[in-house]
Amino acid sequence: WNYPEAVTVQSTIRSLCKSVNRVVQNLKAILATAACLFASLAVAQSTSSFPDMPVNSKTLRVQSQAEEVYERTDYKRAFFISRNELVPIGDKYGQYMVGFMYLTGKGVAEDRVTASAWYRMAAERHTEEFIHARDQIMATLSDVQRTESDRQYIELRQQYGDLVLLAKAVREDYEELRSRTGSRLSAGSSPLAVVDMNSTGAARSSSDYYGRIERRMKARLKYIAKHAEIGIIDLDSDNIDIDSIERQVAAHLSQID
Repeated sequence: WNYPEAVTVQSTIRSLCKSVNRVVQNLKAILATAACLFASLAVAQSTSSFPDMPVNSKTLRVQSQAEEVYERTDYKRAFFISRNELVPIGDKYGQYMVGFMYLTGKGVAEDRVTASAWYRMAAERHTEEFIHARDQIMATLSDVQRTESDRQYIELRQQYGDLVLLAKAVREDYEELRSRTGSRLSAGSSPLAVVDMNSTGAARSSSDYYGRIERRMKARLKYIAKHAEIGIIDLDSDNIDIDSIERQVAAHLSQID
């Protein structure tokens, strides 16, 4: 037995053990964080500055259903609900839960890299709890794994990212306004009531109804301009170029920030 070689081997083994232990401890911390987050994610999401997108009662019911079936250990059903009912509407709770279930291998094959991509999606609105969970799991990835996480994250946010959903919402607002008066979006206003009941139970007037859409669309456009780092000079609904905005958003989302 060659003593210098034995020392080298022992040193290498100790180094590897330390690296493995660090990864294990990091993953345990991630799981512990996940457990603490589980009951409070909807609350964190409801305080988001994301424009005009409150967590409505239907979304809360679906979130509760996903959590309920998860607690019954019906993991496949919980994964299905989160992935197919919450994720497509940009729900950060659902996106986090998909990542959590990939991380733990519950309801889906365990995949830490894919979990990291979903955690990055959940942290998109800079909610502190989601950022903490994302950073913990990213710290455990190798360079190769991080590159793959980047690729998956880009694909996910091109489908379910806030900017994509907002761009679609802006187009819907734009089309709604066009349907009101034709080519001139802001010309005139009808005195007729619109069947859109407000919180008091009274019908909104046409001017109130379309004015709310105008304000909502401008808030969404400002959010897109800020977070996609693109120039939207004129927020007037008569002059915005929806096609150009969508192209710029797509270009922004094709790369990592």
